[in-house]
Amino acid sequence: MSAAHPPSSLVLSRENVFLPENTGRNASRILSGAGFLLIGVTAAAMFTGDRERCEAALHGFHIGFLIVLGFSLASMGIVMMLHQVNAGWATTVRRQFENIMGLLWVGGLLFVVDVVLQVVAQSSKEVYLFDWMDHHHVAGDTLYEHKQGYLNVPFFYIRAALYFLVWLGLAGALWSYSTRQDSEGDKWLTARARKVSAPGLLLFAFSTAFAAFDWIMSLDYHWYSTMFGVYFFAGNMVAALSLGTLVLLLIRGVGRLHGAFTSEHLHDLGKLLFGFTCFWAYISFSQYFLIWYANIPEETGWMDMRKQGPWEALSYAVPIGHFIVPFIVLIVRSVRRSRALMSLACLWMIGMHIVDMYWAIRPDARGVAPQWIDAVAIAGPVLLFAGALVRKVASGPLVPLKDPRLPEALAHKNYV
Repeated sequence: MSAAHPPSSLVLSRENVFLPENTGRNASRILSGAGFLLIGVTAAAMFTGDRERCEAALHGFHIGFLIVLGFSLASMGIVMMLHQVNAGWATTVRRQFENIMGLLWVGGLLFVVDVVLQVVAQSSKEVYLFDWMDHHHVAGDTLYEHKQGYLNVPFFYIRAALYFLVWLGLAGALWSYSTRQDSEGDKWLTARARKVSAPGLLLFAFSTAFAAFDWIMSLDYHWYSTMFGVYFFAGNMVAALSLGTLVLLLIRGVGRLHGAFTSEHLHDLGKLLFGFTCFWAYISFSQYFLIWYANIPEETGWMDMRKQGPWEALSYAVPIGHFIVPFIVLIVRSVRRSRALMSLACLWMIGMHIVDMYWAIRPDARGVAPQWIDAVAIAGPVLLFAGALVRKVASGPLVPLKDPRLPEALAHKNYV
């Protein structure tokens, strides 16, 4: 991946910034079909198996939904950050994060499926993903009574609707400005995207944090952590940076983006990945340290559950695999400039993000040991999203064609 700068006319030629027609169509169909099939298997296992399998499948699908949503949410955050700091160097890599951002509707669709599965599981097997929704379970629970003004079913779904309204509105505006500029060439669309990104980052931060409280932390409604929203954000940023970089490497591997995505851009993405990996470790340790130091039963119970039985091994695997290993690997400059090694690093980090989400959510299916349905339930949404992403990437130009910062991106070079 040479850092040499060929003429911009060659870099922006159709042969370099578009994939051939029908590229990835079969792969998209296979991935999407496999995703739908595994979601169907998950639903069938829920309602034909025993109560424990139903609970495992319900939690597994919830994990898959949140992984997919996190990819798109964090990508939207990355796009807004790049606009807000006027990151000219990232102009040629931004479109792939916009493509991932543009699939927020997949997360919305999966949320609807998630809700339907919850409702059916509650009515048919009396299995609750959120125990606080079970009136018998919370009867006489003093802690729940104090939280009932926030944790009640109508307000829960009203908040969910507001989250998606904000996210889809921001993503739609950013996508519209970027793609309109491809055809119109209006430089002021870049300024509009930057203006939207300023309040957009605040809305993104608050809505993402509260979604984490609602959809993950409230699975154990006795437990609370003021840092959990940032923990969710940090993990999603690592995953989205890994996915976006992997997509760019795959596109470069099939002979496109020559001169537009070089080792210089890869190096910067590697530095961002390294930085957010350290940030995730800092937030994770801080959360654990505060819980350990305060030693409050409602807080320590969450950690104690994950240090017992089948979850204990994951409690060691997550910090080692999500921080120590990538820290040692990504701190090396030559690794961050290697297509092969960065591809492996990105795959590793996506895998560890899935493990991390599994560790954070699955033990809340209390007393239910890991089962084969876990892998099926998580893989269904992920494969469905992968199929949609392949089609999305192949559907348009691979870079913002008329962004006024393109010359800066094409001449980009690292000196550190």
